Amino acid sequence: MTLRARLVLLSATVVSLAAITIGVGAYVIAGSRLQAEVDHALDTRVNSIERAVQESTNPGFRGPHRDEPEGDPLLQSRFDVLTQVIDRDGNILAADGRYRLTPDGRDMTIATEQLGRHRWTITIDGTKYRGVTTGLTPVGAVMVAREISDITAAQNSMRWWFLGLGLGTIAIATLLAWQIARKTAKPIEELAVATAEITRTQDTSKSIEVRSSGEIRNLTDGFNSMLSALNLSRMQQQQLVQDASHELRTPLTSLRANAEILTRHDLDESTRQEILRDIQAEVDELTALASELTALATDQRKEEEVSEVSMTEIADLVASRASRRTGRTVTVTADNPAEVRVRASQFDRALSNLVDNALKFSPETTGVEIHINRYRIAVQDHGPGISDDDAPKVFDRFFRSVATRTAPGSGLGLAIVSQFAQDHNATTFIERGEDGGAIVGLVFPSDPTSWANPNPHQAQ
Repeated sequence: MTLRARLVLLSATVVSLAAITIGVGAYVIAGSRLQAEVDHALDTRVNSIERAVQESTNPGFRGPHRDEPEGDPLLQSRFDVLTQVIDRDGNILAADGRYRLTPDGRDMTIATEQLGRHRWTITIDGTKYRGVTTGLTPVGAVMVAREISDITAAQNSMRWWFLGLGLGTIAIATLLAWQIARKTAKPIEELAVATAEITRTQDTSKSIEVRSSGEIRNLTDGFNSMLSALNLSRMQQQQLVQDASHELRTPLTSLRANAEILTRHDLDESTRQEILRDIQAEVDELTALASELTALATDQRKEEEVSEVSMTEIADLVASRASRRTGRTVTVTADNPAEVRVRASQFDRALSNLVDNALKFSPETTGVEIHINRYRIAVQDHGPGISDDDAPKVFDRFFRSVATRTAPGSGLGLAIVSQFAQDHNATTFIERGEDGGAIVGLVFPSDPTSWANPNPHQAQ
């Protein structure tokens, strides 16, 4: 069942229940009101008879039974009213009207005990009467009944009117519900068609255009944001593949050339050993490149849980490891260091890349410093520094400045740092050192709720 049909069915059901409830309620209330008016008229007539009997010195109920006593002030003839006076034994002392009323047990109790009133409804020759019995001192009881065929007819008429009005209301409500559902469901249907078309064509570069407002507008904006993110991700993947293909071509070409040279039989041993060392270096570079490509191209890094770690502890581990591996000095200084919520191994790799990059471009006689100040961690080298033209690009994948293109490396180290910053809602920065070297680092947000944001903003 479509959304439009469900909305129509729900709206029509709610309106139908409301119409039925209102109709039944109105019918019951109107019927009760009409019956109350009849009961009030009967009470008025009974009260007038009681007052007349009490005020009369000769009520005239001592002799034999009299039918239709014209001129008697106690029993004034009315074509739709039956009036009857009974004694304590149930005998009819006087009666007025076309029919005679038969007292039942409650009527006899009232005639005997002179307490309460008994209201009743009977049918005589197919005609309904509404009546009341009350005590009549000192005679017995008086019974008054009124024909209610007009009320029954009115109730039957109301029943059909309410039925017709209810059906008309339901029909109008269904029509209105259909119009409302059409307007409500149309933008959703357009959104569904647009997403289905994008799924079919796999074209994430187009945005969804739906004319709506409120929640549907927000939903559309959310889909468009998701499409933009998917399109950006696809473009980055394509660029990564193209860049990787380009970067792999050079070491593979070198390996092939060296392998072909090794097949020659006139090579001396020193040349052979030199070629083997070149091959080993190319293999190491390819291995490092493959590892870093895997780190960038997969989401395995996000499988690690975010935890609160000390930046000083991670920096000490990275500095110690780098010093042992290179024999260079890597120092750590901390000023009121903070703890941050990060994926520890990803932070370790990002900081290691910063240190390795600093060691690569620093003179071998100099060391590298890691400085921590609250939520800021920076790695400083003493090399040639980074030019203003190259600074905006150093975090791009495979970017190498003209001065460093002959240096070893994959060109992905700082890109991995940038990816870490994006994953943890941090920012990257580049500064110039006092001696001309470069200072590269990260700044984490001071608000803990912003750490490791699942939708981080782009690192700056």
